[in-house]
Amino acid sequence: MPFSYQRAKRELLEEQAKLEEQLQQLEVAEYESVGYSNHMADDGTDAFDQAVGMALKHKVEASLEEVERALAKFDNGIYGICEACGARIDRARLEVLPQAMCCLDCQERHEHGGTRTVSH
Repeated sequence: MPFSYQRAKRELLEEQAKLEEQLQQLEVAEYESVGYSNHMADDGTDAFDQAVGMALKHKVEASLEEVERALAKFDNGIYGICEACGARIDRARLEVLPQAMCCLDCQERHEHGGTRTVSH
């Protein structure tokens, strides 16, 4: 099936809804308090669970920001344009990762500390 901008936008909207639901569930769980049990080991387990929950919440928030940023690019007519070099992001990359903000070359350069050169 060929790449479709409409399908990419639909997938982003579906991902946005899923992430918003996950975030709501994590925020409800966040309100549970640590320190109300009779055993220190239980308190330690609760504290660990809260730390894991907070880390997961931050990851979901970051993913939601990426999706919302991609949707804003649709609204601005610049979806599929690399934010680093201005080249078109390969359609195959957008099919796999519709929220991609950079072309593969710029993404790899960023992940490897700028050691690669970009050739567009």
